[in-house]
Amino acid sequence: MEGFLNGLKKTNWMYEKSNHIFIIIPLRVFGYKGISNIYNKFFKSRNNNIEENIKLNYKEDKDLSVLVYSAIGDYSHTDAIKAFNGEVKKLGLINNWGIQFSNDPRLFNTEDLKKFDVVIWNNSTGNTLNKSQMSSFENYIENGGGYVGIHGAGDNSKNWEWYYKVLLKAKFTHHPNGKYEFQNGTLEKKCNNSFTNCQRLPATWEREEEWYFFDESPQRNGSSIIYNLDEKSLLFGDINEDGITISKMGEDHPIVWTNCVGKGKAFYSAMGHKGKYFLEPLHMDLIKSGIIWASDKSAKCN
Repeated sequence: MEGFLNGLKKTNWMYEKSNHIFIIIPLRVFGYKGISNIYNKFFKSRNNNIEENIKLNYKEDKDLSVLVYSAIGDYSHTDAIKAFNGEVKKLGLINNWGIQFSNDPRLFNTEDLKKFDVVIWNNSTGNTLNKSQMSSFENYIENGGGYVGIHGAGDNSKNWEWYYKVLLKAKFTHHPNGKYEFQNGTLEKKCNNSFTNCQRLPATWEREEEWYFFDESPQRNGSSIIYNLDEKSLLFGDINEDGITISKMGEDHPIVWTNCVGKGKAFYSAMGHKGKYFLEPLHMDLIKSGIIWASDKSAKCN
């Protein structure tokens, strides 16, 4: 059997053993979409809970080492967390990434963090790290680590000045509420060729989302914008559900952007409130590009 499996590896086929079921899939034939359909049909029902402390290693030599952190300290995007973890697991299969899913803040120490090329904050909200763990993550990023933040990871629920001022360079303030909370909006591409796959991304992109607003545009603080939101494509009420007048950002309303932080890199996307949003191939392709960019020490910031 060992010789048989080694032969399969040499022909770029994938072998997976799970609950005594053997599946052999030619990646070059099926690609992401094919594997996504197969995964959803046969395996999704077995992954009903948010993964904690799970390591996925598909080959001995990984092209990328990833930590996916989904701890919840404030608002819970449970459905979105589960969906993203399922989809990024498929990306790991295809791209030979070693992925660890964990909600354990104790991993945020110098020795453990340096095992990872990039840390994904998957809708992780609130104060889940203590001061020592926050300091370890700051050092990790500023010394060359990668950060990818998804939607709720950029809300305003963390008591962490460095996170907002240095890492994200912006702080969430609000989103439309009530019947205006989820609506279609138009995104305009602003990235340049320094960002992974920028040329392949569409110039305009219409999709539904819970659209985030921020205290100021991160572009004013040196961020490179990937996608900007056209506010003219949105509908607004006069006041939100708390009785506060809705403020707007105007023409400068970034939704996806990148930062260089010391020797490290940060990619943030304000998209991803609902689980179904991660079933959009274009959305996951954008996030994949962000993961690759944030982990690439040679990638340029501007």
